Amino acid sequence: MKYNVHNFNPNPGYLSYKLTQDEIDFLWKRIDKANKKHEVINGQLAGNISKSLNMGLYDIDPILKMVMPLCHEYPKQFGLPYRDPVSGLAHNEMMLTEWWVNYQYQNEFNPMHAHDGIYSWVIWMKIPTESEEQNLLPIAANSNAQGQISNFYFTFTDTLGKIVNYEIAMGKSVEGTLVLFPAQLKHSVNQFYNCDESRISVAGNISMYSYPPKNK
Repeated sequence: MKYNVHNFNPNPGYLSYKLTQDEIDFLWKRIDKANKKHEVINGQLAGNISKSLNMGLYDIDPILKMVMPLCHEYPKQFGLPYRDPVSGLAHNEMMLTEWWVNYQYQNEFNPMHAHDGIYSWVIWMKIPTESEEQNLLPIAANSNAQGQISNFYFTFTDTLGKIVNYEIAMGKSVEGTLVLFPAQLKHSVNQFYNCDESRISVAGNISMYSYPPKNK
């Protein structure tokens, strides 16, 4: 798997992967099934958005093939973002615990939050706006916080105690991109404006489960 490493020097960063067309097609089919089942889970999530739907823990091999290799690669790049259980006392296994599809419309937002588990990921499926155009809107054009409007961003404290916002610009170019990061890394999604179409993303969490060794 070819992936990109994004550093928050000196802090650990995130990994990104560009999906193949077959992987994108699989996700659109699963999104269609989620809409037909229509299991709304907004109450379980932080988003102030129109709709979040459960994707269901069935037929998940294709999404595991996208996400799990990145989970194994992350420690090679940045070290473990969680406490490693004591070796030899337990069998540890990473598992997909939940995933969902988000529908965000103009004026809606996802406030700063973190997730459960050890890793989280997001895949942007449809972005109907461009960050550059959003930054030209009157409310943003003269702001000293350029890059905030409409974008996804991580927030963290560096080793000198400075609070850092790291933006990922939202636009057509990020469609079909998967980003994997530590579940406890704070992140947010700001409002976009002047567009009636929905922004569609798929997200999920990976957790670690420990079992006694068979010979114990």
